[in-house]
Formats: sequence, structure tokens, C-alpha cells
Amino acid sequence: MHAFIFHIDLDAFFASVEQVLNPRLRGRPVIVGGSPKGRGVVASASYEARRFGVKVAMPLHQAYNLCPQAVFLPGHFQHYSSASAEVMSIFRQFTPAVEVGSLDEAYLDFTGFERLYGGKVSSRGADDKWLLNLAQEIRQKVKERTGLSVSIGIGTSKLIAKVASNLAKPAGIILVKLGYEEAFLAPLKISRLPGIGKATQEKLERFNIKRIGDLKRLPRDILEASFGVYGAMLYERCRGRDETEVVTQGDGCKSISRETTFDEDTMDRGYIEGMLYYLTERAARDLRQMGMKARRVSVKIRYCDFDTHTSSKSLLQPTDRDFDFQKIVLKLLDKLFTRRVRMRLVGVAISGLSRPHSFQPTFFFKDNFHRWDGLYQSLDRIRSRFGFSAIISGRAINLLGELKRDFYGFRLRTPSLTR
Repeated sequence: MHAFIFHIDLDAFFASVEQVLNPRLRGRPVIVGGSPKGRGVVASASYEARRFGVKVAMPLHQAYNLCPQAVFLPGHFQHYSSASAEVMSIFRQFTPAVEVGSLDEAYLDFTGFERLYGGKVSSRGADDKWLLNLAQEIRQKVKERTGLSVSIGIGTSKLIAKVASNLAKPAGIILVKLGYEEAFLAPLKISRLPGIGKATQEKLERFNIKRIGDLKRLPRDILEASFGVYGAMLYERCRGRDETEVVTQGDGCKSISRETTFDEDTMDRGYIEGMLYYLTERAARDLRQMGMKARRVSVKIRYCDFDTHTSSKSLLQPTDRDFDFQKIVLKLLDKLFTRRVRMRLVGVAISGLSRPHSFQPTFFFKDNFHRWDGLYQSLDRIRSRFGFSAIISGRAINLLGELKRDFYGFRLRTPSLTR
């Protein structure tokens, strides 16, 4: 039995949510990320804006030059989170095997579901019509309930499904049949292969490798010598081979991250620490709302010359408590902030997520374990009722007087969106 994997991606997610919430924005170019006079980047752009060349991660001032008539919005994470949760609940009505990759994408496994959805199975395998019908039904249900459109890729692996959904944008469906995986990938640019970043692409192009089919010409030993273990993965992936399974864990998120660009480049250590403290609070609260714990934390900084650095550290014990993450975050900042140069951006990510019942606190962690849990439960209840700004704690106090606040917290120039 071979696998039937769907990769479903919400089209221009943040911008589309804004258009659903405000019908006057429909049909107009919408850019989410902040003011064009600010220093942030595009978090999402509607397809009306993309026609002018606007792309995600593009500086907002550049997006304005390309599309000055666009509506620029700061972003509203609470709306995106709510819309994402509703879409994922729709997916789970079709299969329990849902792996959430981020707010706007998920893998769905329908392996063995042929008879349930009307597929015909014979000695020659299952027909493909039921897969297309199922994809159309999912797409229609999401549209009816949320007003959002999705693109769907269908394949025998997560790799093929992911590539197919990207090519299907916007609002399309692409099915790659069993046995056609290599032929499907071969003519595509190597940048279409998941996991190939800019540096890898440039290195491959020095070998005159521009298409995925070209990559197949390189022997495994050359790829391994050039890229190590990653080279062996490239050898398999350019042939459409991917045995990664769809993993269902909690809501499926693998990490939670928050980052923001400062209003002005700064070397104010207290302000930088306050922002990292605040971003960590936001990420940890999301973790608790998911009912998960994490055992790894990362910090990202970007200097004003766009020199970017990251560093990570694992915890001895999985946790969902702000303090456990924050003390490591500050140590990572010490490690990264080594230049006498103003800073442009900071971010925090927590990963290594697990269910609370999958571990027990060690002897050294048992003291005060439940007391700390009770404290954070109380903080979360207060913030849910009166707003995140109801309590400003620790080094986040350094942000008072520097940033405006509303019910949802400090108003950042670049929205602190979970990726």
C-alpha cells in the first residue's frame, strides 16, 4: 500500500483573513506587516498586491514603491490564530492524521481511506478520482465556513505534496500520480525543492545545477562530500523519495516563534532585554494554551547592517514557564550581542514540543513545581479577561513609556506573529 498525502496551504493567509473581516478590502491590494513608513517587512500580501511584484519578507518601503495604492495593515494575530484553528478543525473532520506545519499549512494523511471516500481498489491499485473529489470537497468546505481559499497538493509523500501545493497556488489542486514523482520534479528549478536555501542554491549553481533534474546527475558521493549528511538527503529528494511520516502531536506545531523589528535601531541593552523578555512571555503563553511543553529555546538578532545571528540551548526538563525560558534567552543574548553596532531586530523561538504527560519532573524539579504552574495559570486567566497588558512583569517593564499598549499587549512596529 502506498501513501496518499495532502499538503494544504492557505492562500495569502493573513491578507485573506483581513479581506474576510473587512469586505471593503476584497479585490484590493492588501499588505500585512505595518506602515510603509516603518522599518518592517511584508508578512503577507494579497494576490492583488503580488501582481505588482510585492513579495513576503520584502521591506515595506519597497512594497510601497511597487504598489502605493495598497492598504497597509499592522496585522492582528488573534484573528489569524482563530481562523487557523477553525481551518484545522475542518481538516480533522476528514482525517485524524493532521500535522500542522504552521498557522497556514498542514499535511493530511489519507492512506488506507480509499473505501471510506469511494475509491476503487484493484490489483492494479486505487483510482485517483476519489482523491480529486476529496480535495475539492475540503476546499469547498473551508471556503464556505471561513471565506478563505486553499491550495492543495496530493502525492505519495510529504515532499511531493508540498511541492505540488506550491505550484497549485492560488486556489488550485495538483495531483502527482504514483510513479510520476521524478518526472514531476525534473523540470522544476532547484529552489522548488524543500530545504534548499539561497546558500545551497548558489553552491549547486556553481556545479551548473539549475533544475531538479540536473541534480540527479550528481553521484551520491559528490553530494555527500560537498554537503555532508544533507547531500545524501538531496540525492534522495531530487528523485522524489521521502519516507517522512505525517506526525500528529497536539495541534502539530513544531515550534512557536516571535520576532519584531524595532522602531529605531538601538544599542540600549535594557530595551533589547525587555523586548526579548516580552516576546518570550508571548511565546510561552501560546505554548500553555496549546497544552504543550518545550525543551529548547533560540534567540535571533539582526544588526542594523543586516548581519544576522542565532543561537539555541536545550533545557534539562521540558517546561512551559516563562522564567525557565527567559533566563536562557538572556544568556543567549550575551553570547550573540558581541558587536558595538545598533540592533535592528530580535526574536525568540521555543521548540522540542511534547505533551505534559510524556515526562515527570525530576527530584530536583519537584520543589515548587506545582506552585509555579499555579502562578502562570493565574497570570493567564487575568490576561485572558483583562488583556495581556493587564500585567507587565520582569524586564518587560523596560518597554513602558517606549511603546503604546492596547488590550493585546505592546503595539509593535512589526507584528509579533507566530510562524
